[in-house]
Amino acid sequence: MTTLAELRILPPFAIARLGSSAEPMDNYEMNLTTPIGWRQLADATTFVVDPQSCEIHAKKRPFVVKFRDENGKIRPVAPFLEVWARLDRSDELVPLDLNLLLKLGKEPRALKWSVVTGNIKAFRRTGDPADKVIASTGIFSDHQVKPLLGQCKNFFEQKSIPLGSVQYIKPNEEFPEVRLRFTPAAGRVYGPPLESGKPDGNLAGEVYDPTKGHWKGYKDAADPKTDDLLKMRRATNPGNVYAGDDYDDSHRQSWGYLDDECDGIVEVELEVGGSRLSAFARIAAGPPTFAPDSMPMRTVHDEIEQAMLGPNFDSDVTEKEMDEVREIVRRALETVRLMNTGQMNKPSKQRGVGMARMDFLDVNRALEPIVDPAVADSLAIRSRHERLLIALDSGSLAWFARVLREHDQVGDLSTDGRRRMPALMRGADARYLALTRRQVSKIKAAAEFILRTPAGENEK
Repeated sequence: MTTLAELRILPPFAIARLGSSAEPMDNYEMNLTTPIGWRQLADATTFVVDPQSCEIHAKKRPFVVKFRDENGKIRPVAPFLEVWARLDRSDELVPLDLNLLLKLGKEPRALKWSVVTGNIKAFRRTGDPADKVIASTGIFSDHQVKPLLGQCKNFFEQKSIPLGSVQYIKPNEEFPEVRLRFTPAAGRVYGPPLESGKPDGNLAGEVYDPTKGHWKGYKDAADPKTDDLLKMRRATNPGNVYAGDDYDDSHRQSWGYLDDECDGIVEVELEVGGSRLSAFARIAAGPPTFAPDSMPMRTVHDEIEQAMLGPNFDSDVTEKEMDEVREIVRRALETVRLMNTGQMNKPSKQRGVGMARMDFLDVNRALEPIVDPAVADSLAIRSRHERLLIALDSGSLAWFARVLREHDQVGDLSTDGRRRMPALMRGADARYLALTRRQVSKIKAAAEFILRTPAGENEK
């Protein structure tokens, strides 16, 4: 008799991307066709859910990858989550599908799902639990779309924010696997009414009651001379990322706006042989990809790899690691292609100029360029990265490894410290960006491997 030992939801973390189109984004692949050229996007197998039957059919290929629909609206990225199972006395994971359910004496409706999502950005700042925006589906086993309506105690009565929806896809013979789809929200803004009583043209809906909560008018603690230290530690960093008015260099007053991004937990349960098996996964919704043919230097994958394998790379360098280092350098090139490096380097008090200005505002550092303006020219920096990528298997990687910023140097505002790589970029802590420790360790190991390997041998 077939018995189950464990359930899993894969992927364990899925990221959706906002979009107001009713037509979800197609799958696509990124292909490299030239050493330093742009990645080419190609169509890939795409599942389409029939709204009437709630079942999947595959989109016919080839097709053109489009990020907007015929009306110009952005198509959302709506990921699927699959349920996998580990059978008793086995270490292998297999898809939980109609065939396996039949062997277990179960039907698709035997699975019980529940999803809870939230947007707690306002709560993160105000500390008021009544500012949490939470949506819950409750337990369901049917295949209808379940809206995620964000409720908040500080909203007006009968008001909510749509945080997207989920749907337990009905398995069929062609696509028998058990799947749930998360479709994110449209990417709209909500908030309180204007004091004038006139409609706020920025808002999709007036939902927040300023007589209940204090998100409207909230001020970040940011001045060590006047603000409480514990409140400063809770302040937004980098600062001033929420909508509001700046009334000095240290403070912003919130307009009380809320967006429809969210993150949350998907859970599934199945009773088998008197035992209740369960699994969960995390979901999140973020902004659309406006540079889909480029990759950032430091990604969630890099963070997870370091968490799983440790900060140090102490194995032998193989072609796999060399390919990974090439990918890091390529991502560096793709990142600087999207930057106005000359503007980021400019020593100006003008708002929006870049890192040099922030060093002056944050710690009163001398207002001067980070690097020589001639070196910071966008074309010059791009050319330098291209040359490095082409000559990666030569000794040129050694200088790149030597000038990388270590994780404990992000606050080094000396002339040399500010010029380390990645240059002219900052992380979530508002200080200079560093690659993960494992990325740095891997690049250094690859550089040492190249230097001690006779020319041509590392190509074997």
